[in-house]
Amino acid sequence: QLFWRPHVKKLPRCNVRRRLSLSEMLGVYDLDTLKIVSNKNRQLPFESAPISHWVHLFAPPPGPHAPLVALRLVFPDRCIAVDAQGIFHSFRWAWKANLDEREQDFPRGNDEYNLFTDSGYFVAQRELPAFRSIPRLRYTSPKPHGYTWSEKKDYAVVAISKCLFASQSLLVISDGDGKGGICFQLFDPAKGGVQGEVFINFVHTSRISAIHMDPIGTAAGVGGAGGELAIIGSDDGTATVWRFITSASCHLPLRPRLRCGGHQGNRIHAVAVNSALNICATVSDVRCCIFNLSNGSMVRSIAPPVEDLSGFSGRDESTIEYETRFVSSNAICINNSGFIVLVCESTFRSTESSRHREIVSLQLFTLEGVHVGSKALEAWRGIPNKISATNDGKAIMVCSGKGISIHLISAIKPLHFIDEWQIGGDDDSDTATHDIDFGPSPSRPVVACTGLSSGALRIHALKGISEWSEENKKGTVTEAVGSVLGTVKGTGSKMVGLVKGTVGLGTELGGETVRGMRMKGVTGFLGDVFGKKIDP
Repeated sequence: QLFWRPHVKKLPRCNVRRRLSLSEMLGVYDLDTLKIVSNKNRQLPFESAPISHWVHLFAPPPGPHAPLVALRLVFPDRCIAVDAQGIFHSFRWAWKANLDEREQDFPRGNDEYNLFTDSGYFVAQRELPAFRSIPRLRYTSPKPHGYTWSEKKDYAVVAISKCLFASQSLLVISDGDGKGGICFQLFDPAKGGVQGEVFINFVHTSRISAIHMDPIGTAAGVGGAGGELAIIGSDDGTATVWRFITSASCHLPLRPRLRCGGHQGNRIHAVAVNSALNICATVSDVRCCIFNLSNGSMVRSIAPPVEDLSGFSGRDESTIEYETRFVSSNAICINNSGFIVLVCESTFRSTESSRHREIVSLQLFTLEGVHVGSKALEAWRGIPNKISATNDGKAIMVCSGKGISIHLISAIKPLHFIDEWQIGGDDDSDTATHDIDFGPSPSRPVVACTGLSSGALRIHALKGISEWSEENKKGTVTEAVGSVLGTVKGTGSKMVGLVKGTVGLGTELGGETVRGMRMKGVTGFLGDVFGKKIDP
């Protein structure tokens, strides 16, 4: 009573200004979610979304195109991606909200129970740089002519930072020479080019096989010096841990902080680091090693689980041979709840015949090595390419064939299926997702994007994108297009506004307007735009 302190005014859950987290959209905090057997009558952010809530940006001809193996949402309207051939791709997007239609169709009081109150559409484009100045990684393994990208081992090994470094640039870590070297590049999302790079040779004695990054300090919202932690795995069976600090000068390290082993020379397939739990993990064929980031000591070693053969009805267990190992893919996740998700591939053979069966499954372990549960994946999904966790660690997103499946992290219902972001139809068996990212805030996102095996990009809108786009539309593609369309309706004295709006549109979409006005003048350029000559 003596030291009274006012409480911070929290927005009620039904308030329009309050953006939901991804876990709240999925309903993982609701106890009824654990009792649901089917998602038939549920409203889910991906499976139930209307067709106007996503846009598909195809790769330009000719093909075939390399898959987009890494991507990152940056700034309010940009997305940066790297394909399997090591080439950078820049995308711009904006959400054109229709607020009038939203107010008529969805009353304010029902916003809490409806995930699709946002009305509008996407305005997006793929930026095509000049052929002689295409930004790319320092090294990618050579490919023969007509390569179909069927082997994942030939993909470029790359990771993109989640926080910005000097001059608002992204840190990109990749394989430097295919012989154990590492390359650090600073990529400028605004200009779409590489600002600088550092190459360090002989960090490992064999090729780099996996890279993973995680923000630390202020970038992770915990205070202290902001930056990124990176763990790099190699074919020689060792992994190195690096620390990068965001500063104006951006000093890049030349040697790792830690070097981890434990795999007896076996190739490392997947790596993961979690700065909040102060641990990292490496995965080979028959072992998953967990290390402490403080001193590099091994905390735990996890082996593939022992399969239960009781499900083979009518057969003697002695006539069935099986082998379980971790898959050769960079698919591993350490969430903030203290669980680790691994991917195993089990091969069952019958001694009485030559038939065999392969099953790919997700395995949930605690950090103490206790096996909690498993989830078998459908055969058409194939081997997962990447596993990402939500910001609070309540669910995971599994990037695999034909889309992204979302599973619950729980000891009661381990890896329970929640939602699915389906991409491609039943006849499209070649489409696969390789990476996923949420933005602009990972805790309360309004947009999601994923990179596909065909070189295309899929962007999906989440609840709250209309209010967010109205607050952040200054300087984006939507504002430029809206200003031009609004000015074209007027005549006479509004011609000056038309010229200004057109100049703004050209600046946003590549700078063609500025170059055209320098060569032809204002009247000549406007004549080309609208298909007629305008008298000065």
